[in-house]
Amino acid sequence: MIDGPRLSTFQFGRYVLQRDERRLLLDGQSVALEPRAFDLLTVLIESAGRLIGKDELLRKVWPKRVVEEGNLHVHVSALRKALGHDVIATVAGRGYRFVPDVHGSRTRAESPAAHNLPHPLTSFVGREDDLAAVADALGKARLVTLTGIGGSGKTRLAIRLATDIADTFADGVRFVDLAAVTEPERVALTVAAVVGVREASDRRIEQALARHLAGVEKLLVLDNCEPMLDACAALVEQMLLAAPRLSVLVTSRERLGIAGESVVALRSLGFPDAESPADPDGLLEFDAVRLFVERATLAVPAFRLTLQNAAAVANVCRRLDGIPLALELAAARVKVLSVDQICAKLDDRFRLLVGDVRAVSRHQTLLATIESSFESLTHDEQRALGRWSVFAGGWTLPAAAAIDEAADDIRTLDLLGRLVDKSLVLVDRQGDGEPRYRLLETVREFAYERVQEDGVGAGIRDRHVGYFVEFAKRAQAGLLATDMRWWLDQLDAELPNLLAAHAWCDSARDGALQGLELATNLRSYWLARGLFAFGQRVYDEALGRAGVDPRAKLRGRALYALAQHHYVRGALRDALEPAQQALSIAREHGDDEWTVYCLDKLAISFAWLGEAEPARECCAEELAVARATGQPRLLGFALTAQGGVCRAQGDYRGAVDAYEQALALFDATHDLHNRHNTLVNLARVCVATGALDRANDTLASAIRLVGEMGTMYRGHFALEVASRLAAARGDWRAAALMQGASDAAVDKMGGMRAWFDDPILESLQARPAVELGADAHAAACAEGRAMSLEVALDHALRWIDA
Repeated sequence: MIDGPRLSTFQFGRYVLQRDERRLLLDGQSVALEPRAFDLLTVLIESAGRLIGKDELLRKVWPKRVVEEGNLHVHVSALRKALGHDVIATVAGRGYRFVPDVHGSRTRAESPAAHNLPHPLTSFVGREDDLAAVADALGKARLVTLTGIGGSGKTRLAIRLATDIADTFADGVRFVDLAAVTEPERVALTVAAVVGVREASDRRIEQALARHLAGVEKLLVLDNCEPMLDACAALVEQMLLAAPRLSVLVTSRERLGIAGESVVALRSLGFPDAESPADPDGLLEFDAVRLFVERATLAVPAFRLTLQNAAAVANVCRRLDGIPLALELAAARVKVLSVDQICAKLDDRFRLLVGDVRAVSRHQTLLATIESSFESLTHDEQRALGRWSVFAGGWTLPAAAAIDEAADDIRTLDLLGRLVDKSLVLVDRQGDGEPRYRLLETVREFAYERVQEDGVGAGIRDRHVGYFVEFAKRAQAGLLATDMRWWLDQLDAELPNLLAAHAWCDSARDGALQGLELATNLRSYWLARGLFAFGQRVYDEALGRAGVDPRAKLRGRALYALAQHHYVRGALRDALEPAQQALSIAREHGDDEWTVYCLDKLAISFAWLGEAEPARECCAEELAVARATGQPRLLGFALTAQGGVCRAQGDYRGAVDAYEQALALFDATHDLHNRHNTLVNLARVCVATGALDRANDTLASAIRLVGEMGTMYRGHFALEVASRLAAARGDWRAAALMQGASDAAVDKMGGMRAWFDDPILESLQARPAVELGADAHAAACAEGRAMSLEVALDHALRWIDA
């Protein structure tokens, strides 16, 4: 690689490249090359011996244009034809390397004033996509503003890009740091001083500056414009109007807001999510990890990313949101702390992340950086940021408006827009769905501390709890309707907020009652997603809070939800006590609907525990109460219980009759949950009685419903029955594979197995191991365990349809 000042002549083998004359000579004779091929060869030669990526080549050869990668391939091929195929090496999927040794020289004096860009003392890490995005923007607009939160690396990226493209501006690049400017009138003077313009007695400095720039082709980099945003905007607009060949790259926490401005929002460095494996090689693909490791190595040269510290490094990068300044300050702490210790102390990040003033001139602390952004806000903006800091994992526009009693959607939208412009609120969009908003965790923690200091945090948290209790209520109703998949996605997105609301019920007004209502209305969600551990914790804590009448209707409903939770997990004995308590409370309040629910769980639990008499009694009462309500859905519910009791007692004909009646009612009411449950149970009976063709059709319908609903635990049930069906057909390997997939799903959810199998199905479960032998059976089960639930269900459906 050629280092040092800009060279004009390069020699490799018998070839000489003369940059300024734009000539390539072979033994003194000119070699014909297309202009872009010449530019490409120059870039490759300047980086001789170094792998240079495709994106970097495209950016340097076509700096102000967006072109297809195919153009690069065309010119590489042309160079190989002219120079030989072994001159340019291809590294598949990564880029190219110029192979020959290159010697360079300066043929004329270089202008020391080509640019005044700073020379950072540390390496520039990652940001390839961001560099390409800003270069592309500069190719389309003469004013590009690079926005981002303080400490996000705007200045470093602007310097790196300007360095890369400096040669494309005939009159060079000028870098102006405006961080220290405190008076609007000093903005133009500072720019003029850097550009080399002196104030004349016959005109204002702005006029002199515009006149000087009128005929030049130059890139002007204005860094840290936010303190004097209005003055910067006015000056830039004047300069661009006067100088048609001038380009301006601005760094600021918010846009200038003038015509023709292209804005590129700089996000944090990419960091691994919680599901990423703690593999050192894999983690180094993330820019945040690479930055942390490089800076930690500067502090402690022996530092390495290892299997032992990889998980902690990933956690640090994640908790610091990939903010470069925060990562650099954290990495400096490896001088005195292990990475695990750094991670453990991030709850007090503003005291921990304090840099050496000599090493960090502008941002001595993370606190100073965030504080300066906050202090620049209006009072309304500060209050909004404080309110929104109570959200965990983001929020929607209706949620933001709901926690401010004085706000409406339009006012809230205005505040959101202003804080998005100032890089303090981020917008996440998923397709055409409703956008979500979020704060970086570091910003959220700072704003939340301010809310607590102001003494208004409790009221905001109370409104947060109230909003999400109502949200859960709407969601529970939606999960029983045809739009259940949409509601599951909404609940997934709001899970952090739901858990935060649950925790705040400990101290909220009416928190004990609200906690019971929240727990009750999340019951279908925990089951649909197989989140048994989360659900168990929420029920235990909600029912354990003091301050609620033990016989309150709402407490009875929460007890039923807990009983249902145990029932679905297969812990039938554990389900009895809360179901009996809930039944007693429902009867006391004359609550027929919940009486049916409680009797349902008791009837089937007693039946499969072998307690026939209480099972029959509960089933008979459930049917009577359900019929009296006149609600088809409740009657279908009771008929499904009757089918379960019949099946447990070996009455397969009675079971089929009850299940068929229930299916008709669930089809009429579009009750997907209970329709699926009944289809699976009917398929069990068909397998047990040898009606295998009907079992095929019934189970296929059930599996297709899983995809429509997006539920996890119901998919496990379908796989369990598919395994029995395969065994009944003598396909032992398919039976073992689907059993393995079902077992894996249960393990992931924390449920239990096989409480619902009668003797015939139990015998079918045991057969594959006998028929295949231990090794083949274990291998097939392992193959099934390795499948995701979705893949396993698709496999089962294809097996059924084969």
